[in-house]
Amino acid sequence: MNILQGEFKKSDITLLVATMNRNSTDFLIPMFPFAHYTDFNILVINQTTPDNIIRSYCNSVKVINVFEKGLSKSRNLALDNVKSSLCVVADDDVVFKPDFEDNILNAFNAEPDAALISFRTETALGKLYKKYPEYRKTDLKPIDRLNIMSVEMVINKPVIDQYNIRFDERFGLGAKFEMGEEAVFINELYKNKLKIVTEPKVMVAHTEDTTHTKMNLSEKYYVQGALFTALFNKNYLLWVFLKILFELKQHKIKINQVHQAIRFAIAGRKDFLDIHENHNK
Repeated sequence: MNILQGEFKKSDITLLVATMNRNSTDFLIPMFPFAHYTDFNILVINQTTPDNIIRSYCNSVKVINVFEKGLSKSRNLALDNVKSSLCVVADDDVVFKPDFEDNILNAFNAEPDAALISFRTETALGKLYKKYPEYRKTDLKPIDRLNIMSVEMVINKPVIDQYNIRFDERFGLGAKFEMGEEAVFINELYKNKLKIVTEPKVMVAHTEDTTHTKMNLSEKYYVQGALFTALFNKNYLLWVFLKILFELKQHKIKINQVHQAIRFAIAGRKDFLDIHENHNK
């Protein structure tokens, strides 16, 4: 049982939706093809300009308009302002499944001390987005933790607040290193010995295009060098090699691109360490 409030219920769930340059809440409509979005608790962070402001006239939909960029900044602003315990991390292009709330409650009422539970994602064609564990898993390996996408995450806010954990604003779209924010966040949970769970239920459908797939090789491995340094420090190069071997096997890179990938990974590590040193002064 959740020691803070007893069994979780639907009113404990809030969807934290990151978006940009919106002037109405209409973009929420296609996210819920089975219901109206006003049936759910939603907190929208609209990173925008003064001429694109959202005004919400519904009590269940709160909006914060902010004139700054950065996906991790958006996530953190939402976490700092949400009142509910269970926070669904959402982008503005996901489509929720009709039973997503029931699946969230079933999982968290079974694992009430979990800091984070990760659910499955489908493609727009209804296929699983990637390979997932076949069963509920609480003993996650490093590769399991690296495989979780932000739109699969539901965060137990009272738990992370006890440890003052938030997204690292050096990572994520709009930041210096444009992906990996979820892996760094999850690594903070792991370092603090908090429970991370994967749940074999589909929560959302999502397009197959991601920041990762849109990057060229140099950009991708530059970020990987920084990300693996943040996660594994001096063992970063081992993980870079594992990534290269995986992508060679998947025919995503060619053998004559390996040297370039390593060179940019080393550059990413160097820049991360420089920023990290300056940050800690």
